[in-house]
Amino acid sequence: MTLKEYYNQAFRSDLALLFRGFEPQEHAIILAAGHIWTHGCSELMQVFADHRPRFLACLYFTILVDQAMHTHFYFESRRFEELTRYPKFRVGLGHPLHMNPVLIFEIPIHRQLVSGDAVREIVPEMMDLFVAECASFFRDHMPEIKAQDFFDRLLADPDINGGRQWAFAVVEDGKPVMKPASLHDLLAQEYSRAIQALEKWRDVAGAGGT
Repeated sequence: MTLKEYYNQAFRSDLALLFRGFEPQEHAIILAAGHIWTHGCSELMQVFADHRPRFLACLYFTILVDQAMHTHFYFESRRFEELTRYPKFRVGLGHPLHMNPVLIFEIPIHRQLVSGDAVREIVPEMMDLFVAECASFFRDHMPEIKAQDFFDRLLADPDINGGRQWAFAVVEDGKPVMKPASLHDLLAQEYSRAIQALEKWRDVAGAGGT
């Protein structure tokens, strides 16, 4: 199953498993993710182990786009929330402070609830899907927001792109290659690559249509 297939077919049911046991009120469920992550993440064990890398990837980019809207498109964020009802990632049930989405991965890895290698392996596919889903969502549901503007603002956000300075060089096939030194850096690197890939595809598609 590809990540896109998982996202469309199984992610929401796994999300319901994660939130099982929380109050049925929608507001409480939307705020539950931050509470779970600040209290050891044990509820993640309710999601099948072989689903967890894909589940965390999808949860990461839903949290990321929601926080990006709140930070960079504040006046449009209320409508976005009404359309998506995405979960929040705050310090606790009653706390307004958002946590960095990278913790969606880092805490379960630290707690040995998911393999770090499995997470790193899925990041490129995750970023391709994130960029494609954002572009289609804004085109179809919020055309007042240009996808490229959204991507540029997010790429400039220090919480997203701040780790790129920590890349280091390794030698592969006799040539130095820059490798991400951390998961944070890998996420920034793959996000930038996915944006560039989408731009190239649009250029080719535009040239073919002329």
